[in-house]
Amino acid sequence: MQFNSNDTGSSLQSEINITPLVDVVLVLLIIFMVVVPLLIEGYDVDIPRASADTSAQVAESQLILSIGSAACPILGPLAEEGIPKNCQVTLADQKIPAAELPARVASILGGRPAEQRALFLAVDDRLNYEGVLRIIDLAKSGVEDLKIEFVAAN
Repeated sequence: MQFNSNDTGSSLQSEINITPLVDVVLVLLIIFMVVVPLLIEGYDVDIPRASADTSAQVAESQLILSIGSAACPILGPLAEEGIPKNCQVTLADQKIPAAELPARVASILGGRPAEQRALFLAVDDRLNYEGVLRIIDLAKSGVEDLKIEFVAAN
């Protein structure tokens, strides 16, 4: 603050000193310019490459359960317990009655290690959700620790 001495009365003249403000802003700018490139640094990740042989082997070991609307008519809500008697599903490219599903799944997946027990499910979108869940429960009843994976239905 400065006193004005050229007037007879004493008046106070106030000015904002912006030098400290500029100093603080420049220091913050320098800090951000140094820190931000360090934060943007990425991480090196080694992604394993799969060969063509393993994809063919995996495709053979996949057990696909397909439930279509033509073979299993569960388009609407189910009136009774269980699934319709005329319901047919496709397991490993073979049409079987849904009642035989637990025995077939157990015979195919029962001998595999627990981490390889996976059933791939391809279901028509028009089917009733509750009916599909009943079929999945039926398939899971024959095997312990069965993993269900969903694939796109053709």
